[in-house]
Order: sequence, then C-alpha cells, then structure tokens
Amino acid sequence: MKLKRTLFVFLFCIALLSGCAGKDNPYKGIEKKDIAQVNSASNLEFVNEYRGYNDNWAAVYIVFKLKDNANHTAKLQIKYIGEEAIKPGELKYSFNTLGGGDGNGVLRTTDSVDGIFNLGSTESNGSVASPNSIVKVQLQWNGKTDTIDLHPAETK
Repeated sequence: MKLKRTLFVFLFCIALLSGCAGKDNPYKGIEKKDIAQVNSASNLEFVNEYRGYNDNWAAVYIVFKLKDNANHTAKLQIKYIGEEAIKPGELKYSFNTLGGGDGNGVLRTTDSVDGIFNLGSTESNGSVASPNSIVKVQLQWNGKTDTIDLHPAETK
C-alpha cells in the first residue's frame, strides 16, 4: 500500500513538473541570439536589448554597434503569441524610446513568418536609447489596441 502511494505521488509530481516545463519562451525567434549580425559578430562595441510581452504579443528592440562602424543599428521585432488566430487586415505599430528615436508604420497581418513581424531596422550615428530606459510599443490589429513596455534585458 505504501509503495502504491509513493508511486502515485511520484507520478503526480512528474506530471505537474512536465506541465510547467512546457511553457514556451515568448521571445523565441526574436532574441538577439536570433539576429545573425549580432550573433556572429566578434567586434561588437555594445548591444542593448529591451523586451516585453502581454497576452497577445512579445516584442524585442535591439540596438547594437560594431567597433569598425561609425553607426549603430536599431531593430524592432514583434511576435504574435495570442490564442486567437489573427484575421487578415492591417497591423499598425508605433514605438518610442527615451533619447533614441521613434517610428511607426503599417503592415499586413499576413506579412509574418511563424507569427514574427520584422518592423525594420535603422542605421544611424545619432543618439541611442538609454540602456536603462523603457521602450513603448503600441499595436493596433483586429480592432484591438495593445501597448507593451519593453524593459532592458539582463546582459550576460
């Protein structure tokens, strides 16, 4: 009897833990390690990564500079992580940073690869968003509006 109870508790714990381990990384596919220019560069001067997500979207804003380039590059990507399917239509976006610029645009909701939207990248020798600032992203889609605050990611 004791063996059955121990086995039941053990199996219950395994099932519980495997359910928790099944949660996906919302940033999978849009992290700095997924950007070839950053991942393969041996001459990075700096990389600032800002991340945030809500029930529907994950977003990553990355600013990096190579040592042999006078300019820095900023890149914004979003990923749809919601439960409902996205209906065909427009996806309007805007973002702003503290000291590093802002932008906006319109895409088709069908312009994604695996739910990932590349909102473009810019190269500039102008000001860069503060490494400790928050990047605000606003998305309008399917008659809904989502705002996401992107916070500085931990650097390793």
